[in-house]
Amino acid sequence: MSSFVDATRLIGESGRLTAQLQPDWEIWGPNGGYLSAIALRAAGTVAPAGHRPVSYAGQYLSSPKTAEIEVVVELVKPGRTAACVNVRLVQNGRTSLQAQVWTTGKDAGPEHLDLPRPTVPPPHALPPFEHYMPPDHVPHPFWNHIQGRPVKFLKEGEVDPRGAVSESWYRINDFAPTDDAFLDHARMVLLIDTLPWPTYHRSQVQRPLPFIAPSLDLTVWFHDRPGKADWLFVDSYAPASKAGLIHGGARIWSEDGRLLASGGSQLLVVEGR
Repeated sequence: MSSFVDATRLIGESGRLTAQLQPDWEIWGPNGGYLSAIALRAAGTVAPAGHRPVSYAGQYLSSPKTAEIEVVVELVKPGRTAACVNVRLVQNGRTSLQAQVWTTGKDAGPEHLDLPRPTVPPPHALPPFEHYMPPDHVPHPFWNHIQGRPVKFLKEGEVDPRGAVSESWYRINDFAPTDDAFLDHARMVLLIDTLPWPTYHRSQVQRPLPFIAPSLDLTVWFHDRPGKADWLFVDSYAPASKAGLIHGGARIWSEDGRLLASGGSQLLVVEGR
């Protein structure tokens, strides 16, 4: 099983790189957040020295195979204070993902936060998901890479009276604190892309659902670095579904109460397979 660092590793130089997509990072194919994590790390290869990611906007155009994929990176707006990078993931001449990443070198400015982190128990005080599930129950190989500790676990057939909302702590296995800001932020891209779909389930009596809903896009705004934070608290939601679309998003917090990232996506409802 490949670690997050190895599975998102880039090979090459001069704006044209490759990545080896790993089968153990699949859900309905290579996970969208996994692809976006590769794209974010690629942006870091051409961003000005000392920059960190500010925002990520990606479009999922096609599902690639778990094989080598070309990563085309272009610094389209260089700048000392702010820079913009375009990234494309291309396999066999077909673009699977295109993304735009803003970066900055600024490290000072006003600080203000009107939105406190929800009051929840710390991760070590909560049982893991595995505590509630049958042994060896892993719906997709992707979930072997992530540890989760839910604030409230729902049993089969149980619906959250608040609707499609969820609060859980998550950590990426085999991930250590890093000085690479783009790798550090990539784990938050992974989580914000992935969690709206299981969160939507919490409002539905029928489970499993007779359809799937892959992400069409993903937008993430970064507010602070996780840094040495191991566990990340994710406050996720999926408040609207209509006309073949489900909207969902998430906010990510550190154990010491810092808002680290927020974002969301539109999911396209398609026939289950």
